Amino acid sequence: MTIKQINSGYIVRLDKGELLVENLEKLVRQNEINGAWLNGLGAAKWVELGFYDLPNKKYKWSKIVKPLEILNLQGNIAWVNNQLIVHLHGSFSDIKMQVIGGHIKELEVGGTCEITLNILGESKLARFYDKGTGLKLLNLEI
Repeated sequence: MTIKQINSGYIVRLDKGELLVENLEKLVRQNEINGAWLNGLGAAKWVELGFYDLPNKKYKWSKIVKPLEILNLQGNIAWVNNQLIVHLHGSFSDIKMQVIGGHIKELEVGGTCEITLNILGESKLARFYDKGTGLKLLNLEI
């Protein structure tokens, strides 16, 4: 992982073989980031995607093991107490230009992955558990 600090946060380059979520968590902890929004693009060797089944309040996971273009990464960094939450969604295309997408659990970078991480300020971006959805939602009251 190579990073460059900019006024609003960081530009991040992940190289072939690196894991996306693992490296983002490392960056956030090392730089004591309280909250951020991110986007990116690149290529993946594989990705594990989820779809949230709202009535059953659980994710259905699927690991796609083939080369993919990362068309879009979008997400945020927040905290529940001292637990870091990297919330990422992505869209991907295969060699046939077929598009898939979902909640990203993890992915391994193919050629490269380029990300902008925009810091949201000094106050911590927090989440809270919502019984109705079973999700940890952004807490914008604090």
